Amino acid sequence: MTEIAPLIPPMVPAFRVGITGARLLAPSALPLLKNQLDLVLSTIKANIEALTREPLGAELYAPGAMNLRFISPLAEGADRMAAKVALAQGYQLEAPLPFAQHEYERDFPTSVADFRDLLAQAAPHVLELGGARGDEENRSYEAVGRLVVRNCDLLIAIWDGGKGNGRGGTADIVRYAARHGQPIWWLQADGTAEPRWVEKLHDLRQPEHLAGRAAWEKLEAYLRTAILPPPTASTGPLTQFLNDTPPPDRFIWSFYQRAIRLAAGRPKIHLAPPVTITPPSAVWIYWQNLYTPIDQLAVAYGNRYRSSYVLVFGLAALALAFAAFGIGTGLEALIAGSCELASLIGIFLVVRANVTHNWHGRLIAYRLLAELCRKQQALALFGWSLKLTTPATTETSDDPLASLPRDVWAGWFFNAAVRAAPLPQASLQGAPLKSAFEAVQTSLVAGQVDYHARRQHDSEAAAHRFGQLGRAFFIATVVVVILKIGQILYQIIGTGPDGNSGSTVITDILRLLQGLLPGMSAAFVGIRGYAELELLADQSAQMQRLMVHAEAMLQHLDLEAPLASEDVGAELLQLAEAMMHDIKGWAQLFRLKAVETG
Repeated sequence: MTEIAPLIPPMVPAFRVGITGARLLAPSALPLLKNQLDLVLSTIKANIEALTREPLGAELYAPGAMNLRFISPLAEGADRMAAKVALAQGYQLEAPLPFAQHEYERDFPTSVADFRDLLAQAAPHVLELGGARGDEENRSYEAVGRLVVRNCDLLIAIWDGGKGNGRGGTADIVRYAARHGQPIWWLQADGTAEPRWVEKLHDLRQPEHLAGRAAWEKLEAYLRTAILPPPTASTGPLTQFLNDTPPPDRFIWSFYQRAIRLAAGRPKIHLAPPVTITPPSAVWIYWQNLYTPIDQLAVAYGNRYRSSYVLVFGLAALALAFAAFGIGTGLEALIAGSCELASLIGIFLVVRANVTHNWHGRLIAYRLLAELCRKQQALALFGWSLKLTTPATTETSDDPLASLPRDVWAGWFFNAAVRAAPLPQASLQGAPLKSAFEAVQTSLVAGQVDYHARRQHDSEAAAHRFGQLGRAFFIATVVVVILKIGQILYQIIGTGPDGNSGSTVITDILRLLQGLLPGMSAAFVGIRGYAELELLADQSAQMQRLMVHAEAMLQHLDLEAPLASEDVGAELLQLAEAMMHDIKGWAQLFRLKAVETG
């Protein structure tokens, strides 16, 4: 039998280091700074190698593989010095430039050869932002500095602690990183002070309390949280996810989709017109290759979870009907009791399968992870990123790790995928920018509008139909009860010797209907309530409004303007965060919707 390969590609430990620093450094400081850079970069490398050899690391990562990158704009001074040290340590050099190469070289006419040599070693990992001189010059330096911050896991700052040269200078970039919680390894520009650890603005005002030994301890702890997931029960679902294979496609797991389509008056599967998107870059392909299998798993486990509660409600209705019909003794009662028992066993087996295989939890975790990847795919084209933080444990708890949610692994895995993702290459202006912009509009905006329009229609129509059916079966139950009362009165009064025979048949029919009809009414009402169809319809309506607004905002952007990619990225980040906020609300609600026997 051929072994089925896991859907998720193997993990590779990845870490990105960025640099910001002064262009002019005292010659006496250069040897000291090189030694400090060499020490921190080698320490990062050695720690990651050691972490991947630990039992959990060995379980997650392939042996020997590492993805270490150093991001530097290659300006004179700190940028180039650090880049050379990183190359000597085996890091891959990546070079985002504020302007086109020929324009950027005007900044350092006497060291162009050195710049080109480093650029050749970085190739093809070079990105030209659409910066411009004049009024946009400082903003261009700011843009490339912020791109480094957004796309690194640790920022090395070679800085004297002064106010700097204003917008886009080292001080400005350091404060930008600290405001956003980006860890900073601060090396004093003269090379004489011990390294300092900074991760918030407060640390810049009191840098001494995280200097020297304390800084190294912080770095080691940070590397551990980056490379290894939280040491909780969540590592079980993570390894399960990494080894997940395509679940078999069974007819039974299509019950929910078929029920919704029938209730919505759309018995045939609606296939959206195929949308052809030319991948604008390797970044797009990376995230698409990650999103596709996760989405496939989310859909598969979603179908299992949702179909399981449809089955539970249906089997419960049958059990109630057989219970009502099986009152008394004889062969009919034995058959009815056996059918009731079979229905209850069916409920037990469905619920047990749901709990054993965690369909509910996997649906929520995989859907959240898939949507994170979809949003990141759009943002990454422009050098932007969603950033998640791992929930903190509660130190006062008897078991502090118990406070972490079971699916915390999903956020950790997403951050690990972001670290391993490539940066955009070549250029973010002109034709490449337009190609990326069109891909995002087609997939993230227009595609989601169509999807949510269909889901809103189906959810509203299905909720209305299930409500109608629930009320109809309830009214039918009332009618049956009235008929049964009439039939009992008829038997009491008596109408002759032939009445008993006919009344027995009528009694059996009424007893069966009295059990079946309320069960069916409860099943339709239960499915409607459990599926939260009205909530899904409202969510889709809200998402459509959000997409229409986003489309209007994007259409007003001038893609020919300097640094247009920054404007696109900022708009997309707001859209992505709004979309994820809505999805997290859905996930929070459905965490309480596990299928149970009660």
